[in-house]
Amino acid sequence: MEHKVTLISKECFGAGHYPCNFSSSRGGRVIVPVYCWDGNYMLYSENNGADFERRDMTEKLRGTAFRELSDGTFLGIGESNAVHRAIYDLDGKIPFALAVYRAESFDDIAAGNVTTSICLVDIPHLAAGYGDSGNRHTGDAISWRELSNGDIYVMMYGQFKDDTTLCPYFREYGKYDFYLYRTWAIVSHDRGKTFEYVTTVADCQTYPIPDVNAEGYCEAEAIEVEPGHLVAVIRTGGHEVYSPLYCVHSYDYGAAWGTPYEINPWGVLPRLIKMKSGTLVCASGHIHTMLFFSDDDGATWSKPYIVDECDGKWDKSSSGYTSIFECEPGVISLVYDDPKEGIAEGRESGKVRQVYHVKLKID
Repeated sequence: MEHKVTLISKECFGAGHYPCNFSSSRGGRVIVPVYCWDGNYMLYSENNGADFERRDMTEKLRGTAFRELSDGTFLGIGESNAVHRAIYDLDGKIPFALAVYRAESFDDIAAGNVTTSICLVDIPHLAAGYGDSGNRHTGDAISWRELSNGDIYVMMYGQFKDDTTLCPYFREYGKYDFYLYRTWAIVSHDRGKTFEYVTTVADCQTYPIPDVNAEGYCEAEAIEVEPGHLVAVIRTGGHEVYSPLYCVHSYDYGAAWGTPYEINPWGVLPRLIKMKSGTLVCASGHIHTMLFFSDDDGATWSKPYIVDECDGKWDKSSSGYTSIFECEPGVISLVYDDPKEGIAEGRESGKVRQVYHVKLKID
């Protein structure tokens, strides 16, 4: 389980944060959007993240994550409910409108030449909840994969009307009722033309978390490690609360999920890859930027390997939102942000993070 990690190279691309919504092709082309107070930009690679160059980000690109499907076209999924602001009766039946983006080539993605369609998805018991910044929302589609059976499987989170676990922190400091998130899944059997609700993956009523001042099951990513066997890692923490990353398995293409179990006491937005050696790697962060390894398809996980140490409050920490690739057999490419240099330079709060790319040899 223990792996030797050797730093090959490290490069800084300047100010910015949240370098996580990457687009990729099977031919090795990668775009990583970077959000920056001085103007957004992107990191571009033609060798699966072995090397990046900084480029201006086309306004049309918007940071949507595209993946190449098995038919050679590219698909992107909108994160938020496209009709949220149009809903008057937030206590009634809430429609979810999923934005589906398509491009014929990677060049079209880079240029923003993308078509849009809207799929109405019936999500039972969907509720209007609050995000951690006091914003109302009606669910988020956070990650997706094309499975070996051709399905497009999407992980979502938000609140259902069945969610009754309140977060005292937001009631006291935000003056609103924040019910802890649940994670659920939707699926398309026709390459993204239509979607349907599948099942809840984890919720706080069924699987309570250690601290109700955290946020609940959110920001999940799933990967198919064998045909039909999906492994998901899910965030629960928030607002400086240590609450675990959990792992959970499905053995029927995501139709049902088992019991979640803790793999680390903290972490946000996990990113998963399976290396050519068979090792499963999870990247996460916020308190440190870190990697976890599993050699048994997610049944057990290593202790965290700290890529970049940083244990600060939110505006003095990394965002924890990363992009990860295996750029060649046994070599991981990781893009992340870190605030230490910005803090040392005395930059103002909220503008301290810089974006880094490291290559790491995994033995």
